[in-house]
Amino acid sequence: MKPLSKYIFWCFLAGISMNMIKLYFLQLDMATAEEGVYPWYYRVDFLGDVLMCMGSVASFFTFHRYFPSFVRNCYLLLIAFVTFASLEAIPEINKQPTLFFNLKGIGTYINIGILFFAADTKYFPKLLNFFYYLCFFILAACIINVGKVGMGATRNEFLLFVRDYVVFLMWVFPYFFMQDYPNARKNLVNLAVFALIFVVVLSSGSRSYLVLYLLYVIYKFKAQLSQKNVLLIIGAALVIGVGAYYALMSSSLSGTIENALDNLSERKADDSRSDQLRDFFAQYDTDYLIQGVGPLEKWFWHSINDFYSFLDNQIILIAWWAGLPAALTYVYFLIGLMRSESEILYFEDIKGLKVIIVAWLAACLGFAIYCTVCSEHYYYFLSLLFGMTVCRYTEIIDPEMETTADEEDAD
Repeated sequence: MKPLSKYIFWCFLAGISMNMIKLYFLQLDMATAEEGVYPWYYRVDFLGDVLMCMGSVASFFTFHRYFPSFVRNCYLLLIAFVTFASLEAIPEINKQPTLFFNLKGIGTYINIGILFFAADTKYFPKLLNFFYYLCFFILAACIINVGKVGMGATRNEFLLFVRDYVVFLMWVFPYFFMQDYPNARKNLVNLAVFALIFVVVLSSGSRSYLVLYLLYVIYKFKAQLSQKNVLLIIGAALVIGVGAYYALMSSSLSGTIENALDNLSERKADDSRSDQLRDFFAQYDTDYLIQGVGPLEKWFWHSINDFYSFLDNQIILIAWWAGLPAALTYVYFLIGLMRSESEILYFEDIKGLKVIIVAWLAACLGFAIYCTVCSEHYYYFLSLLFGMTVCRYTEIIDPEMETTADEEDAD
């Protein structure tokens, strides 16, 4: 494997660790955070993003040849479009370097280059395992926070204690949940963890994540659902589900679960996206359709009676600030991933990659909130999955096997 691989791996490992430090402490402080105040862990996170940027650039130059041309071209075009849209904001970015890695930052799009590290067959699995164990840490912290908010909490109170944790868990752990490992104990542990994640997703009151949760469960057990004894399987699942429900309702989490169900019931007809989009498009200036308005512009959202930088539809948001070509490039990139014939099966039976990509595209189109292209833990993981989907592993593994054979012959 390439001599730079080890150093790139440590850049990513350190960068993600720093990013997770921010996640942990930000979630702890979210209920008391003051607007415009950035504690010490933001500086740690910035340093982590710099390391991710170094690793992403190095990964691109080291491994880009093992990926289809559309992946390389989309990656470079996205950086070019975002840079062009950000030209007028460069002086402000220089004054506040953290803008380089915010949701609309140039560095954020450079960091998508982590996907090229999927070609490193030695260190890439280690990076995936690192994310796997991070899920256990975050789930433990999430359960503790759910306990802290206690009985009678509103949805907003729940979100202040678990929101960012839920986003991480719902975009990272489903990949591991959908795999069938040779170790039966690991499969059982993953099933138990995913069942616990349901409690925190329910607490967040997120309808979209509950739908995603159901989608992942159906995909995981689709083989069993196609068998002749499907009714028996469904009956057994219902018995287990009802048993688990009553077990939780008799535990210390009972009040939390009851109130989460009440919050979800109250939101079943709630629709904030339609009004938001109507308000946004009423102010959309088509003169900036191609070049975008830039990363620092805002629009006036009458529902909050204030100017707002974001939107619950990330594709439209990208088209607004970075230009329509940037948005179309990103959509083309995701569709290309879904249409590509994956070579990952060449050496390991991997499941669910295309399902997660479809779910992500739906989320970006407004299906789920609190998700976007960003310099964050969960998007780094998604980028790794993107790379795994399209990497040409046959071009890597066959030469490696030939090299090994030559070395054995020489001995």
